[in-house]
Amino acid sequence: MNLIRKFANEDLHYEYGLDGIRTFPWPGITPPFGGGYCIVRPGTDTLAHVNSPSDEDEMFIAIAGEAEVLLDGTSHRVKQGDIVMIPRGVDHFVRNDTAEPFHFYTIWWSGQDVAAYLAAEGQRAPVAA
Repeated sequence: MNLIRKFANEDLHYEYGLDGIRTFPWPGITPPFGGGYCIVRPGTDTLAHVNSPSDEDEMFIAIAGEAEVLLDGTSHRVKQGDIVMIPRGVDHFVRNDTAEPFHFYTIWWSGQDVAAYLAAEGQRAPVAA
């Protein structure tokens, strides 16, 4: 199993209004979350959306650059090292109003992700009360 994945610009895929690489799933590894490396081009907005499935939470970790993250219409300025939590049901998008690309890593998780992880690990998913 390959434990190192080298960054390559040609692996970037345009979706949600940004250039990104989905880092999970990873061949041979099934974590209880998804993840992706994202680049928001200068002067652009990502797609505003509410995560699906409805129990999905998300976190952004700012890597380089600076941008505005809008959560349910409230603007938050973020830069390298800042972490943004996006609880389920919150409408969100990133606005890069600078002349430089904004890089961040995103991680998301839901009940489906946890159930898939537990199934892959040969365990039974917890039963809701």
